[in-house]
Amino acid sequence: MSDYSAEDYGPRIEALKRSHATFERNTDYTLSNVQSKLGDVEGSVERLDERERRHFDSLEADLQEAKETADARSDDLEESISATDAGMEQLGRRVAALERHLRQAEGAVVVDLDTDRGGKLRGLGLAVEEGLAAEEGLLSEHQRNLLHYRISHYQQARQALAGHRATVREAAGVLASTAAGDPRRKKAEESFTTAAAAAQETQKRIGHLTKSARDAEAERATDDARRAKSAAVIEAGQRAHTQLRVRLRSRLSDALSGADLLPVWFSTALGPMAPSRGAEEWLETALDVLAYRVTHQVTDPVLALGSTPNGSNPRRTARFNELTRELRDWG
Repeated sequence: MSDYSAEDYGPRIEALKRSHATFERNTDYTLSNVQSKLGDVEGSVERLDERERRHFDSLEADLQEAKETADARSDDLEESISATDAGMEQLGRRVAALERHLRQAEGAVVVDLDTDRGGKLRGLGLAVEEGLAAEEGLLSEHQRNLLHYRISHYQQARQALAGHRATVREAAGVLASTAAGDPRRKKAEESFTTAAAAAQETQKRIGHLTKSARDAEAERATDDARRAKSAAVIEAGQRAHTQLRVRLRSRLSDALSGADLLPVWFSTALGPMAPSRGAEEWLETALDVLAYRVTHQVTDPVLALGSTPNGSNPRRTARFNELTRELRDWG
C-alpha cells in the first residue's frame, strides 16, 4: 500500500486548483491584451486604407483634370496650327502675286544663277561626275572586308593544319623512341590520335576554302589595280567638288543678299529665302540643284531640274530622282 492517504492529497489538489485558476486568469488577461492590440492594429489598417483610397481618388481626379486640360490645349494648338498654315498659304499667294507684279515692272532684274562663262563650272561638274563614276567601279569597304575574311579564313586553316601535323610528328617521335609501359606513351598515343583526326578534317576544309581564297585574292588584286589606275581621277573629282561648291555658294549668297529677283525655278522649288529652321540643309539642297543644272546644262526657266532624263545616263537619272525627293521638303 501507499504511504500517503487521501487526506495527504487534499492540500496538493487545492494548490493545483489555485495554480490552475491563476494560470486561467493570466491567460485571460494576456488574451484580452492581445485582442485589444489586434483591434488597434485593425483600426489602424482601416484608417490607412481609407487614407490611401482618398489619396488614390484625389490622384485619379487630378489625372482626369490634367487629361482634359491637355486635350483642350491640343485642340487649341491644332486650331492655331491650322490658322497658321492658312495664313502662310495666303501670305505665299500674296508674295507670289507681288513677285509676278515686280517681274512685269519695267527695269526688274532677275538673277541669272545659270551663267557659266567659258564653261568652267560645267568642267568642274563633269570632273566630279568622272570621279564618282570611277569610285563606283571600285569595291566598297564592306566588299573588301569580305574578301579579306575569305582569305584569312583559308590562311587560318593552313596554320591549324600545320599545327596538327607538328603534333602528329612529335607524338610519333615519342612512340618510336619509347618502350611499351613508358608513361609518356599513353599521352603520346592520345595526342597522335586526336591530332591526326583534326589534321584530316582540316585538310578537307582547306579543299573547300582554297578556291574561295584564290578567287578573293584575284578580286582584291583587280580592285587594287583599278584603285591605282583611278586614283588621279578620283582625287581630281574630289578637288573639283570642293571648288564647285565654293563658287556656287558664293554666287548663291550674293543672290540671296541682293535686291534682284530670284529665278522662277528657284523660288518654285526652294522658296524665296532660307527657312528659319534647317537653313543649312536648305542651302546644301540649293547648291546640289545648282550643281546639277550647271553639270547637265539645264536652263529650264520654270523647272529646277529640267525635264526627266531619258535613262541613257544612269548616274544622272539617279541624281535627278534623289534631288526630286529632297525638293519635296522645301517647295
